Amino acid sequence: MRGLIAIYARVSTEEQAKQGFSIAAQIRECTRLAGDAQTRVFADEGVSGETLQRPALQELMRSIEAGEIEEVICLDPDRLSRKLLHQLLLTEEWDRRGVRLSFVNGSYAKTPEGNLFYALRGAISEFEKAKINERMCRGRREKARQGRVLRDFQIYGYDFEPRTEQLIVNEREAAVVRQIYAWFLQPPPGIKGLAGIARALTQAQVPTKRGAARWHRQVVRQILRNRTYIGEFYQNKWDTTTGRVRLRPREEWILIPCPAIISPELFAEVQRRLSVNSRS
Repeated sequence: MRGLIAIYARVSTEEQAKQGFSIAAQIRECTRLAGDAQTRVFADEGVSGETLQRPALQELMRSIEAGEIEEVICLDPDRLSRKLLHQLLLTEEWDRRGVRLSFVNGSYAKTPEGNLFYALRGAISEFEKAKINERMCRGRREKARQGRVLRDFQIYGYDFEPRTEQLIVNEREAAVVRQIYAWFLQPPPGIKGLAGIARALTQAQVPTKRGAARWHRQVVRQILRNRTYIGEFYQNKWDTTTGRVRLRPREEWILIPCPAIISPELFAEVQRRLSVNSRS
């Protein structure tokens, strides 16, 4: 039995607003290339091309492994993946299974020239993506240096004011923050340690920042460790450009002053007590 022609389309969140990258437009162009052949559409919407862990792409790969697909049509190589290595891994695997790969914009021939052309297009696409990321990071750093909060970081005790791009105190949550610090330093009967505080907040039906009904000891610890509550909110603290989350050197952090909820003296005493408990 003759296999199907698969149409693969992808658009990331930031590309959805750009003309020519819509899923419908990609499918329309690929269908035109397929002609009258029977097709099956695999579409990933709002998914980055930096990873292969995409629902529709994974389904397409399973269909190829099952022998159901004889050809894959994409609008362009960077719809398949933004990473050159991923493009080459996919095409190598599909070539091995006898599956043809066609693009609406450009051709892929199984020749040294075709391989070089395909690799160069992938490399350029990856370079463009890296440059976009670099410009976005530079823009965010500049906003931070101007004292503007980049987005709503969901910090308990504060709300994000998008008009002024600042953190403002949420009085209801701030009262809970002060209670957490007080309970930690002078625990009342029945409340002991971080787990006891989390249990007390859960029993009192105090919602978390995200509206969850249950508190965890780690969330309590994060509140007790967070210097934002003494008016020190840091941006550019974490580096995610490499695909991993790592802490930047302290000199790269950007301090954004914000309203304090507790005193520096109270915060310092809590840190001392946490360190003692940790060593114990």
